[in-house]
Amino acid sequence: MYNSLITNFVSKEKWIMRSTFKVLFYVNGSKEKNGIVPVMGRVTINGSVAQFSCKQTIAKELWDAKGNRAKGKSREARDINLALDNIKAQIIRHYQRLSDREAFVTAEMVCNAFQGLGTEYETLLGAFDKDNESFKKRIGIDRAKGSYQVRVRSRNHLAAFIRKCYRRSDISMLELTPDFIKEYEIYLSTDAGLHNASVWSNCMWLKTIVAKAHYNGLTPRNPFAVLRGYKGADHR
Repeated sequence: MYNSLITNFVSKEKWIMRSTFKVLFYVNGSKEKNGIVPVMGRVTINGSVAQFSCKQTIAKELWDAKGNRAKGKSREARDINLALDNIKAQIIRHYQRLSDREAFVTAEMVCNAFQGLGTEYETLLGAFDKDNESFKKRIGIDRAKGSYQVRVRSRNHLAAFIRKCYRRSDISMLELTPDFIKEYEIYLSTDAGLHNASVWSNCMWLKTIVAKAHYNGLTPRNPFAVLRGYKGADHR
């Protein structure tokens, strides 16, 4: 056991020495609206890359692509740069904390920690998995196996959507917006090739999972509450 600990320690020391950790910011020109673009972040660690939204927008002409910051000394530029400095400081802290705890750290792990993905039920797929597990335990009592299988397929469609459109393995409840379910609906009808009834059913399960998490205090808001047409139901 002692030799194993020494080996792990040496391996980790070598990994840290070789580690390349970078945080940079950029704007997503493809999302430009009336000259305004969203500011994005990118974490790179030893070739692994993860991207995230900074929850900031800026006039395209104010962005310094080389400096990865807003140009000038206007109030808007100062506020955005201050927010980006704060984000970078948080990410560095998460990276250092994970490096102290884990043998190997990836960019996705750091981004997940920054976005609050480390706590049970704060992630969308994590919430779905736990709800499905509870449903499974009631099969033969007051739930049908067929309904459980439908829920599993729905969860898998959602996971595929997140991987394709967000290039991540999961997403924080805090990141969800009304547009998320609209984009998911489009994905289901195009990429997944589902018919209208199946699209509705999958969106219904998604909305139900988020509504339950909100009701149980596991997310501060329900971003889908303002949408009509996807009312959750407890199908048996």
